[in-house]
Amino acid sequence: MNFADIQAWAGTPGGIAVWLTVLFGLIFGSLLLSVDRRIRLGRDAALIAILAAVASASRVLFAALPNVQPVTLLLLMIGLHLGARRAAAVAMLTALISNMALGHGPWTFYQAIAWAAVGTSAALLRPVLVNWDGTKVRIGPMALLAFIWGFFFDWTVSLSALALYQSFEAFLAFIIAGLVFDALHAVGNVLFTIWLAPSLHHLLWLHRRHEAGRWLPTISDETLKREAFIAETEAAEKQLEDPLAGIARLDGEN
Repeated sequence: MNFADIQAWAGTPGGIAVWLTVLFGLIFGSLLLSVDRRIRLGRDAALIAILAAVASASRVLFAALPNVQPVTLLLLMIGLHLGARRAAAVAMLTALISNMALGHGPWTFYQAIAWAAVGTSAALLRPVLVNWDGTKVRIGPMALLAFIWGFFFDWTVSLSALALYQSFEAFLAFIIAGLVFDALHAVGNVLFTIWLAPSLHHLLWLHRRHEAGRWLPTISDETLKREAFIAETEAAEKQLEDPLAGIARLDGEN
């Protein structure tokens, strides 16, 4: 086999599938090395392990429903609060752990990369997804982002089917036939967002505030402004409760 034959094979559906799988595998490995070097052991690693276990369990739990699962929303919330790197770690662990029950294959790489992209998008769009002080999630933008990822995630994972069908026409037919399931995924993401996003946001926001001085290298300006605002509000409330506090009587009585 000469170079011309290899070049011709690389343009076939099977060749494209192989190159894409190799590329996604390299990205998967690079993310794994990056996460391993940047994330410290201890509380940080324990938090990631717990979140990955919850995401994996939720995926297996909803496996009976066709393409309806809360994992995409969980990755969005993790990326929103903990950043893209931690979201990538949870994404990789979720794909590996949940597929132990649901079945491994080339799609595992695609799922891990797609979920890592989900978390990264939430981290990048954080100013749009939360209110000015970060205490509340904006359901509308979050639901829209979750709806879009319902389709993009499935289409990314479907690239692994190129090797199976060995035909662009068959692959296109596979994508069209799966649009109903993609729509179920997208609508499910919206429903999960309306149902779970406020509670998840509140829990993760409280955790981030509590742990700000431990696993974050520095406290962000947003957190400092929020804490100053809360302190000023509490001081003003105390003054309103006892407006005569601090005023001494002229007759000298206590």
